[in-house]
Amino acid sequence: MLAQFEKVSLRPGESFACREFATARFFSPFHFHPECELTLIEESHGLRFVGDSIGRFAVGDLVLLGPQLPHYWNNPPEWRGRARSIVVQFLPGMFGGAPELAAVQRLLQRAARGVHFSGRAAREAAERMRRMMGLAPLPRLLLLFETLGALASARGTRLLASAGYAPEFNVADQGRLARVLDYVNTALADGVEQREAARRAGLTPAAFSRYFRRKLGHTFEAFVNEVRVGRICRALVDEPDRAVAEIAFANGYNNLANFNRQFRRRTGLAPLAYRRKQRGL
Repeated sequence: MLAQFEKVSLRPGESFACREFATARFFSPFHFHPECELTLIEESHGLRFVGDSIGRFAVGDLVLLGPQLPHYWNNPPEWRGRARSIVVQFLPGMFGGAPELAAVQRLLQRAARGVHFSGRAAREAAERMRRMMGLAPLPRLLLLFETLGALASARGTRLLASAGYAPEFNVADQGRLARVLDYVNTALADGVEQREAARRAGLTPAAFSRYFRRKLGHTFEAFVNEVRVGRICRALVDEPDRAVAEIAFANGYNNLANFNRQFRRRTGLAPLAYRRKQRGL
């Protein structure tokens, strides 16, 4: 996927940005910047794209991104409500070569692939990020150091982008993938056709297949299945009385055996087991 450059603006007296965003949905396109970024999701759900990684996000999702790593958070078309996040952005060089920050520097090196945090470490970091919003510049800076220091020793972290991921930045071609993503989002229930996606990208089907895998790191079919399963996961939780088969058919699966196979491959669970686990049953 092609990414566009984003300029991070600082206010007078700031060495890093700490912002809260609250909109109807996440609007930022696939983008990158020279700053590291720590993103906490406070409201909404959908799919998270980091380099060649695709994953589901929900409230409490916490990710640290390294500089120049393309990313974006995508809400499903049916999302209604607010998309709210707290985002901290800072240049990696601001920490200098202080030996006390060696563990933080190692964390930032790992963040070149994106680091996902969960459990206690994510909850404690989220609380610190909320506190940052109301602090004066110096206490906020000290709290950033404390937050990154705690995350540097966190357990249960997960790297997102693949080890061999090498992003390509081509701003001139930015709209091509946007048209394809819009098509997938709107046509998912009725059936997504790779030939139509290729037409919208202005490519032959064969060229589109190579192009999509090279840019995103996934086949188009795998990408569509990931989007479908992501929507179904949310529906299984939000609509507990709705039949699994009905949800699957409404999201474009017309073969239950194929649906169950794709769902288990991406979640490790059968649909009903996933619903029970997410509801704490």
